[in-house]
Amino acid sequence: MSFSIRRLFSNLFLSAVIEGTECLFYGRVFRNGKVIKTINAKFTDIDPQNVDRKVIDYIKLQEKTYFNVYISMFFNEDSQGAVPTVREEEYKKFHISSYGLTSLKMQDSWSIYADLLAIKKVRDTFGDGSVDLIYSPISIMFFELLKRGISPKTTLYLYIHSDSFALSIFKNKKMKLSTFLKIEDGENTDISEQVFKEEDITDIDNLIIKEEEEAGLLDDLKSLDDILDVDKLKEFEDLNYELNMPTSTNVEKSVAVFGRDMNMFSYITAAIKEFYNNPIYESDFIEQVVIFENTKTSATFVQYLQSELFVETSVYPINTLEIMNELMQKEILL
Repeated sequence: MSFSIRRLFSNLFLSAVIEGTECLFYGRVFRNGKVIKTINAKFTDIDPQNVDRKVIDYIKLQEKTYFNVYISMFFNEDSQGAVPTVREEEYKKFHISSYGLTSLKMQDSWSIYADLLAIKKVRDTFGDGSVDLIYSPISIMFFELLKRGISPKTTLYLYIHSDSFALSIFKNKKMKLSTFLKIEDGENTDISEQVFKEEDITDIDNLIIKEEEEAGLLDDLKSLDDILDVDKLKEFEDLNYELNMPTSTNVEKSVAVFGRDMNMFSYITAAIKEFYNNPIYESDFIEQVVIFENTKTSATFVQYLQSELFVETSVYPINTLEIMNELMQKEILL
């Protein structure tokens, strides 16, 4: 390993997600290759199109505290997707114009694309050029699949957030169809409730920050080998999913979650019909569904998905902010 002066100082890797009117941060501070601190922060009642000053001030505070601050952003703009080709001239076969798009090659047979103007907008979220790395939902899902192992079966993968989701169908470990969709007419639900507290943040002084001083206190992400056996996927009951709507004292919230999930189901069935009916995808019958959820879906949705598609369905909780932070560490070498 080559010597780097940056390793001697504290460097903060800060990942961010903006959904609805919430801005969430997760950070890890590295020194000499070790994590010495973690940070969780949540801002509410913000304008996603014009981030509040309190958020900018928070970032400036971190820049004053640490030698370097690197920021990554979750890319949840509509103008993105993926196609089973790496040649932009073939995008038109999928009714996509490559004009104004940038693409990233994934494996040798498919690529992710996004609108250049949308990327520029996200990169300037906290000020001009303030965001160092941008991660699309499809790329994050694929990173999880590489860690866990892609099933050789024809598999529908879902990666769910509170107001959006990514969908990919793999056959013989190759991507055949992939898309990203915003969920319309659904109320937002809390992201990673186990990580973030419920109190609102109105200014820097009452910002909720949780710091862990020892790297040993961090919860490592489970490897896919530990939690996913592709030959015998766990039944969703193993993850404490009941067959009925979960009991909740907040009936309005439960109904909103269920409505959002049923709306999502309509998008899923439309994508499956496209996969089956369009010969360009070289389709085969979907044998299983695997769901990665950053925001918990209703148990009824999981049961409904399984019964309607006649396939085995498995659900695994994930944390987008932590995955992004893991990716940052791999891409930015200190």
